[in-house]
Amino acid sequence: MEPLATAQGSSACTACNSRSSTIFDSKTVKIIAGISLVLFAGIELYFFKLHYSVAGYAGYALLLIFGIWRIVNERNAYQKFRISFILGSFFLLWGVIPLAFDVKIPIVGGTWGNFPAIHTIGSLVFFAYFGVVLLFGKRVDCGWCCPCVTARETIAYPFRDKTPRNKIWWRLRHLKWVSVALLLTFLGFTIFDAATAYDRIGKYYYDYVTYPYYASFLLIPLTGNRNFCRILCPFAGLWGLLSYLGFYRIKADKGACIDCKKCEKVCDMGIPITRLIKEKGQIRTVECIGCGRCVNVCPKKALEIHDVRNFVRNFRARRRELVKAKITDTIG
Repeated sequence: MEPLATAQGSSACTACNSRSSTIFDSKTVKIIAGISLVLFAGIELYFFKLHYSVAGYAGYALLLIFGIWRIVNERNAYQKFRISFILGSFFLLWGVIPLAFDVKIPIVGGTWGNFPAIHTIGSLVFFAYFGVVLLFGKRVDCGWCCPCVTARETIAYPFRDKTPRNKIWWRLRHLKWVSVALLLTFLGFTIFDAATAYDRIGKYYYDYVTYPYYASFLLIPLTGNRNFCRILCPFAGLWGLLSYLGFYRIKADKGACIDCKKCEKVCDMGIPITRLIKEKGQIRTVECIGCGRCVNVCPKKALEIHDVRNFVRNFRARRRELVKAKITDTIG
């Protein structure tokens, strides 16, 4: 199985997903998860934003507990692997390496940031991600490796059933472009005047994004685990735009689709998948995080994830055919 290339699930997994949902939807689990969300947001806000202290890492214990719980109870092999990858990369990139090693990443303007600095505006890794997202889609961050997503895929997971999937919330997705505009403005100031960039725009950008981010945890029991990702996250917008312009998409077999809408019921981003299949024959949108749930749940296996690797394989196949045809013509 290629974790970032295909997410085809068997029909048996559909029944397993139903069983898994029952486990995650229990009232007791939701109560515990709700309390944990408040604790996690409070710990991170106080110790990482307001008064920095290593005590903030106490919140990681909640992520570990819920992460293990998620992995144990997840019945779909692909999703089990994805959650394991999210949890493992989180503790490695935002826990072990920063605490055990003094790794610094260069930032535009001659300053240095703490590893991995993926979301540090103007860092080397930040710019490198532009290329990675173009090749493989925003899933390399939003679906597989974002530190913010770790809590939403573990502690907040029991509230996926609260995700609004309607026209109003689909329109609200455009609010994130305000965050993107602030990010790009800050990036511009950082490139041309790094010394004053933070005071002039950076602090406003971080406040605009950070406080709603932590507040969104309190609203998850009402609006689903991906509420912030859907309407306010600047990286969901920036990476999403690059993803749309790049090689990533989920191709669909329009003839195989039976309009069961199972794909839409499992989409945390509220994407109108069935409509996109009928109109475009593919899911190519800024919103797709590449979690693969729609691909897993499709009873007709009508959906398939594509990225730069598919392009390369198709290019090589066409080239071989052209060479073969040329040889045939020469011999003939």
